[in-house]
Amino acid sequence: MIKGVAFDLEGPLVEFEREGHHKAHLLAAKDARVELTLDEAFKKIPNLIGGPSEKIAEQIHALSDGRLNPKEILERQRMYFRELFNKLTHIDTRPGFLTALAEIRGWGLETTIGSSTSLNEAWFYILNSGLDKQFEPERIVLVEPGSTIRHKPHPDIFLETAKRMSIKPEEQLVVEDSVRGVQAAIAAGSPVIGLTVYKHPRAIIPLLEAGAIRVFVDWREINIPALIRNLNEEV
Repeated sequence: MIKGVAFDLEGPLVEFEREGHHKAHLLAAKDARVELTLDEAFKKIPNLIGGPSEKIAEQIHALSDGRLNPKEILERQRMYFRELFNKLTHIDTRPGFLTALAEIRGWGLETTIGSSTSLNEAWFYILNSGLDKQFEPERIVLVEPGSTIRHKPHPDIFLETAKRMSIKPEEQLVVEDSVRGVQAAIAAGSPVIGLTVYKHPRAIIPLLEAGAIRVFVDWREINIPALIRNLNEEV
């Protein structure tokens, strides 16, 4: 029986993939003389969605003439991302999320956020999207410096979100957009659905292969009551 929902932050709740992370990777690739459209990058850089960035840098390097090594490509990606991130003054929650959140809570389900995003970025997204008005601080699980909580794909974050909701991990539905996030949820013993940023097979299929029960692209396409009923019959 599903008693609570744990949301990944970056991807399912706020979106800075296109104009942030992925744009920075493509700019770094261009510096390495690898010019790709986003669609080409999906095909040629297997880890573009979900990372890690170190692996993406290695894959860009493999496509290049070798003028930049993987470490230099990674450094440039991080530089470009910082430049793009520092230009942000506001970020919206994804369309349909607040309505979905109200429906989920209307069913009497507990809710939390569980994210591996760096603290600086995570709190920017939370404070500048209004998510701080929707979630109490104790319902937000981030990886603090010196914390024993490990990053995804380890199960720690979602074990902690379940604990914060006072439910068992198997009673928690996780919403994720990355393979590592799906793996973390499954390792915690929680059912998981995918909510991607891109309506693209390379964004959707890996989540299903990793164990996501369903994959959606937009909160507005999810029938929350039907989803919860169906999941309760399956889990």
